[in-house]
Amino acid sequence: MMDGNNEDNIFSKYNKEVMKKVFLLTIVVGLFASCYDNYIKDYSHTTVAFSNATGGATTPNTLFRTVVVGEGLRLDAGVYLAGVRHNDKDRWVDFKIDPTLLDDEKYKDYELMPQSYYSLSEKSRFVIPKGEFIGKTTIELDSVLFTNDNNSSKHRYAIPIKLIATSEDSILSTQNFQILVIKYINSYEGYYEQTGTFKTISPSGEELNAGSIKNDLYLSTVGGDTVRTNGMIASKGAEYMMTLLNEGNKIFMEYFPNPNPVEPSNIALGAKPSTSYVSPWEKLDAINNGYSNPSSSSDRSQGIYGNWWSSNTWRYVQYDFDGYFMINQSNVYWFTDGGGLLMPTDNYLEYWDFQNEKWEKVTNSVGNGAIENQWNTTTFDPIVTDKIRLNMINEKESVGIIQWQVWGVPAAVGLEEVAIEKITPLDDNSFDKVSETFKLNYRVDYLLNDYHTDVSVTLKWRNRIRDGVNEWQR
Repeated sequence: MMDGNNEDNIFSKYNKEVMKKVFLLTIVVGLFASCYDNYIKDYSHTTVAFSNATGGATTPNTLFRTVVVGEGLRLDAGVYLAGVRHNDKDRWVDFKIDPTLLDDEKYKDYELMPQSYYSLSEKSRFVIPKGEFIGKTTIELDSVLFTNDNNSSKHRYAIPIKLIATSEDSILSTQNFQILVIKYINSYEGYYEQTGTFKTISPSGEELNAGSIKNDLYLSTVGGDTVRTNGMIASKGAEYMMTLLNEGNKIFMEYFPNPNPVEPSNIALGAKPSTSYVSPWEKLDAINNGYSNPSSSSDRSQGIYGNWWSSNTWRYVQYDFDGYFMINQSNVYWFTDGGGLLMPTDNYLEYWDFQNEKWEKVTNSVGNGAIENQWNTTTFDPIVTDKIRLNMINEKESVGIIQWQVWGVPAAVGLEEVAIEKITPLDDNSFDKVSETFKLNYRVDYLLNDYHTDVSVTLKWRNRIRDGVNEWQR
């Protein structure tokens, strides 16, 4: 049994623990109440600012906006109020159009929108009405001047707005101006689901290839009712664009050549080198390490290829590419030490004929030089391949290489992926407004080829991106 003193001690300890918990709970409740008070009470000061929305822009304090021709050429611009939960009075913020904001190098791609292109409902003051948190002005674009300017269909023209005074305590310094960049798109712009068929035919009428088409294309605004595709049959990109114009529900179309064609580059930099033989102490992978300042007789600083002992023996180095390339130039910087490694007495190029699966000598080549202390350039008729070889021999000694460059551009190998010459519309091309669907029938002719492809497709509008917002089928 417990005596009275023990019971008192136990209950005393219990009461102390209870009081501790009650005290802690009181503190926690007090903290929450304090936070809630801060939440429900207004701040001690108010501020106004532009929104930090970008609409897809990447330059600071810039907002991209888009208007759609036929859906209204009006949009709102404005500021917001912060610091109060309820706005119980009218407030104001004065602003000005400040062209000097565009002098900053960050905004070099933008140009001041001509004053004649737009009007403002409020020309110098945003009013934030009682009960509201937004003050705005409505921008109305001139339907003739704005839409007839080709630059208006790009993110080019800007209205730079600066906040200069307010009825409130402050203007937020980090958001006190906005570069408002406005462009228009036509109602045809957007992503389309392309479905249909194609048939590739030889001059004699033989069917070379045929198949179905199912992919997505994006049609972007060129101007007025004209759009441009980012692909055609089964390919996308700047090499396969066409322009569509809907005029009185009559569809005009033409091929749009790539305005920025791919320039040849040294594709050896990304190739995998191999060889019939390399001396164990030399470095095969030195030939495409990008070294650009060699000297034939002295420079081993970056490593070299050498095939000693290969007297009077043909050897080769080879590049395997990741994909197919159109190639028309080879540059070699030979190495010699004046002893076991000398300039070649002969050399030539071969390429892999992937269609017939055999090595073929490069024909119509000019160059094949073997001169010290310079790039030895060989040019030839363009070839399409994924492998190329440089063959070399010295009748008395062996051969060395510091660098071997190969110049070319990516190449398509499918019948329907080669360079396009023109597009010819066939019968029955139209646009259905209800289903927002293009019906297209056309013929594709190819450069340097005598076959053609007949295409029959439908393009059904699906969605578009406007002001950074995804808008789906209307």
